[in-house]
Amino acid sequence: MKTSKIIVIAFVLLSNLNMFGQEYSGEMRTLFNNKPDVSVSHGGYGAFTVGYSQIDSKDALMLGARFAWIANHKFALGFAGYGFMNNIEKNELYDNKDKYLAGGYGGLLIEPIVMPHSPVHMSFPVILGAGGISVVESNGWNNFHDRYNYYTDTDVFFVVEPGVDLEFNVVKFFRIGVGASYRFTNGVSLRYKHLDANFDEIVTEVDKDALDSFSFNLSFKFGWF
Repeated sequence: MKTSKIIVIAFVLLSNLNMFGQEYSGEMRTLFNNKPDVSVSHGGYGAFTVGYSQIDSKDALMLGARFAWIANHKFALGFAGYGFMNNIEKNELYDNKDKYLAGGYGGLLIEPIVMPHSPVHMSFPVILGAGGISVVESNGWNNFHDRYNYYTDTDVFFVVEPGVDLEFNVVKFFRIGVGASYRFTNGVSLRYKHLDANFDEIVTEVDKDALDSFSFNLSFKFGWF
């Protein structure tokens, strides 16, 4: 059911964003000159992004990059990806519970840009892709049992992440963006384990919607806009 919702959201977004790609020029058309100008100006950019999110209701660091071709200053198409890490539990060493979630995702980037020549303007990036996530134990040494007890579990997921960025044209080749987005995924299936006071192994399920959350980011774009 959740996968079908993601597909519907992606279809609606692509249908609406397609209108931006069809607008080749802002030139006025008249009764005597009704032929549209179909010439396309080309540009591109690369960007580094750092952000904050909640993953499994815990604080998470997001690091990412974007690379895109820009048509007519108004529509960008390319690729984007993010890596992330959080701390899902930190207890005493004797409990052997120091774990975190880590992974990454990426895919197609679609980004309409509104009023790109204005010093301050908006863009609407959408990421359609997939990723992987792991739950790992950062402290794998069990002092009581005198053995290495390292544990990991992994899963893959599909993602749709629409967002909005407020961008500032610093100079012709450099922009700074402040933005927010929301990740929709088809869910994850992960487990992690630790030892209780009797040294019995306890296995806990991670929330299947652990990745569905808002993200807030700061991006630094370099290119020909």
